[in-house]
Parts: sequence; C-alpha cells; structure tokens
Amino acid sequence: MKELKYLNILYISNNFTQDIAINYLNMSAKEFYISYNLDEASDILNDKKIDIIFSEYNITEYFKDIRNKNKKVQIIIATDLIEDSHLINGIHLELVKYLQIPITREDLIFSLKDCVHLHDSNKSNILDLKNNYVYDYYNQVLLKDEKIVLLSKKENDFFKLMIKKMNNTVSYEEIDKSIWEGSMTQDALRSVVKELRKKTYKELIKNISGIGYRFNLI
Repeated sequence: MKELKYLNILYISNNFTQDIAINYLNMSAKEFYISYNLDEASDILNDKKIDIIFSEYNITEYFKDIRNKNKKVQIIIATDLIEDSHLINGIHLELVKYLQIPITREDLIFSLKDCVHLHDSNKSNILDLKNNYVYDYYNQVLLKDEKIVLLSKKENDFFKLMIKKMNNTVSYEEIDKSIWEGSMTQDALRSVVKELRKKTYKELIKNISGIGYRFNLI
C-alpha cells in the first residue's frame, strides 16, 4: 500500500508477535516503531506523531486514555478471541478493527485501507443512526442500547450497502447486483426490509416507489 509511506505506525507487541504484520508494516510505513510493553508504547506516543496503532494488547482503559488524547489516531487490535464485549467496547473507542490471530496478509491490508480512508477523510466508522442505534461500519456491528442486534447475512449485506449510500436512493437493480448477484426476487427483498424494520425502526428505511430504498438520517 503506497499510501502508508506517508504515515507513522506503532506496533505494540504482547509476546505473540505476528511476523506477517510486522514485516509488512515495517516495509510500508513512513516511520515504523515497535514497543514490547504499554509503558514503552506510551513513551513513543508522547514523543512521536503516530497515525496508526497496531496492538496485540486489548486493554480497554489504556485505549480509552489514548482516544481521549487523540481523536484521529487509527487503532487496530489483534486478538485470539473476538467476543461481543470487545465489539461493544470497540464502538465506544472508535477502533477501526479487531483482527483475529493468526492474521492473514489479506485481512491486514483490508484493515489498513480502512485506516487510511478514515485518516484522510477525518471521519469515523461509527455512525449514530438515532433512536439509540449505533453502527460500526468496518466491524459490521449494530448496537441498540448497548446490546448487539443480530443480523442475518442478507440483512447485514443490505444494511452495509444502505449505510454506504446513506441519504441517497439505492435502486432495486443496484441492490440486486450487490447482494443477490442478479437473482433477487421482490419477495426476498421485501422480507429483508421487513425484518430490518423490526430490528431497527420503520422510519430508517424509506421505500422510494418504483425506484428503490434509502436510509434517511438527515
């Protein structure tokens, strides 16, 4: 990723070092720093301008403190187990991604692309959908009152597409192509929309008669 050559990256190791990640980040970043404990990481963060943190530590209070001091730094956490509590904490901390160990090169690059996009756009992947609903676009997690709302694969695919096109009408043809790969039926689409309205609220998903759907968040 050529975009990383403009960014400084800190890798925080916790004794289960991911060589794929270290080697890739070391070769790609403008400046690459590695620490072997949280105190050393804090010293680097206080002394250097860091754009992306890649951590093998998953300590909520530590990253809460970092987020309070720096709203723009992008954070990826590698962990051997991703639990619901992690995903909920990740939304509050505005983490970019949890990656499950062992990390693949493909997952690493996808997550780094998300980091670069958020860094350049100065936006968050956490979206307030009103009525106490919050959506983490990159981790694809929907929360209602601090609880995860379970979505089927089709519901999640539809939800993510509509979030991506938020406040714009998405045509039936585009929904069909993106989610059903050309095999969509009107009954199947209506079923997905009906279930999502039950799991969220009716006003979120607006039907544009004869054209498609849109998420209204303005």
